[in-house]
Amino acid sequence: MRSEVLVNSELVEKPAGNKTNTGAANCDDSKLVLAAQQGEGSAFSALVDKYYRKVYGLLYQMCGAIDAEDLTQEVFLRALTALRKFQFRGQASFRTWLYKIAMNTAINELRQRKRRRAWESYSLDKNIELADGSVERNVPDDADTPQDALERGEQQAVVWRILHALPARHRQVLVLIDIEGLEYQEVAQILGCPLGTLKSRVARARSAFAARYERFYKGGTLPR
Repeated sequence: MRSEVLVNSELVEKPAGNKTNTGAANCDDSKLVLAAQQGEGSAFSALVDKYYRKVYGLLYQMCGAIDAEDLTQEVFLRALTALRKFQFRGQASFRTWLYKIAMNTAINELRQRKRRRAWESYSLDKNIELADGSVERNVPDDADTPQDALERGEQQAVVWRILHALPARHRQVLVLIDIEGLEYQEVAQILGCPLGTLKSRVARARSAFAARYERFYKGGTLPR
């Protein structure tokens, strides 16, 4: 998919390189949203420019590099479609609303992957049927060992794989709070859960991550 978002028949390209649109970064979101709701394509372009890398980062952490860019495009297309219904209410911000779309998109993608893996696992477990009978299907075990990982200097990869071995509900709170550094109140709004529930989920997620991390360094294999 091309790294662009269609707005009022004009293509709005994703931010290039590491440059940031200073005007977009300094402009109040409410003004940009209002202008975009009134049909100004340049206003939505500014919002894309301001939040593209952040949304991409969330999806990269949740779903990996292969699908992150396409999913980012999907998020902004969904945001564009729903933008006319968006309203600033209470402490809700455009960023919170956009991140909620991003997290919902990520969860949907992970659910689809889970269904695909279930089907593929079923297919791989079945014997191979031949004309003269069936034979057992052998799938090689290529799991990394701790020594392999450490010798390649894969400290970051270890963290990544442990993170992605956690349930999605744990992964998303660690990504939003520990990696992206968002406040608890905003994350609770993004995930649509009470603050107390979020804090409990964060505690369980950190405990699960720490347990897997410790297990790995005591000689366990990397999660796949």
